Amino acid sequence: MVSRIPKPTINRLCKIYSLLEEFEDKAEITVSSKAIGERIGVGSHSVRKDISYLGEIGTVGSGYEVSKLKTHIGQRLGLNVERKACVVGLGKLGRAIMQHEKLFSGNFKIVAGFDANINLLETIVTDIPVYPTCDIIETVRRNAIEFAILTVPGHSAQEIVKRLIGGGIKGIINLSSATLSASMNESVFISNIDIFGEFRFLSALFTLEGENK
Repeated sequence: MVSRIPKPTINRLCKIYSLLEEFEDKAEITVSSKAIGERIGVGSHSVRKDISYLGEIGTVGSGYEVSKLKTHIGQRLGLNVERKACVVGLGKLGRAIMQHEKLFSGNFKIVAGFDANINLLETIVTDIPVYPTCDIIETVRRNAIEFAILTVPGHSAQEIVKRLIGGGIKGIINLSSATLSASMNESVFISNIDIFGEFRFLSALFTLEGENK
């Protein structure tokens, strides 16, 4: 079952799906597991094993048919289903995300924005409806919004998560400075993305690489 797929495998399959979109844009017909592995940083055996979790799919010669593999992954993981999303926190980062063209051309659609600052809401120029954060529960329910992107200050993030969960949200991408978690009783997935932590990781890699030279 898909639910039993290890999370690292799901993560790699999503990367493969994005890569296949790129190959389609370039009119590539087939791709080998070796070529996929080189792009996502794993061996060809790992690529084949990850794909095998989703069931059998035929190969063409020494590789996969790009469009067929993309459809296969998309259907099994629900990546081709249109999902509604919202942005909470409409500072510079939040507004930039709302204006990101790819979020309007794919299957993820931003349909609402929220901010606690009423005065700020009155100045935002966008085709996407914006609301005060006190309207989160009602708006998320009414619009059947499944995902949220958080760009609020860290000190207010956990309270926002409670409101989103109250509205029935299913997944949250957390870009705030706080590390968040949902209640164990809630079927909500939270992805904490620590930009400064990634800088530290890259800095550590650079430092250790220098020591080994």
